[in-house]
Amino acid sequence: MVHVNGDVTVCCLDEHMENKLGNLRETPLAELWSGDQVNAWRGAHLEGRFQDSGPLCTRCNWQSAGAAPDQVVDRWLEKSGDSALKARWQARRRTIKA
Repeated sequence: MVHVNGDVTVCCLDEHMENKLGNLRETPLAELWSGDQVNAWRGAHLEGRFQDSGPLCTRCNWQSAGAAPDQVVDRWLEKSGDSALKARWQARRRTIKA
């Protein structure tokens, strides 16, 4: 979500910019969207560690905003090269779907 002043947050529900990544006037979107902070938050989300997913995430009803389809998550994990996180995600996904 990009606000009028250029601030970028990871979530459309983040109206108070609690999970702010940065500002487009200072940093390109591609850099913000693939930076260490947001990737750490993504990994925490995949593992169900919402307390480590940014300040807003523990209070969020993510189901109202939707979740990334498994195929999207799998593609991101492939690009990340984090085989340990991928294995943990696959194990968690099996548990969730069981």
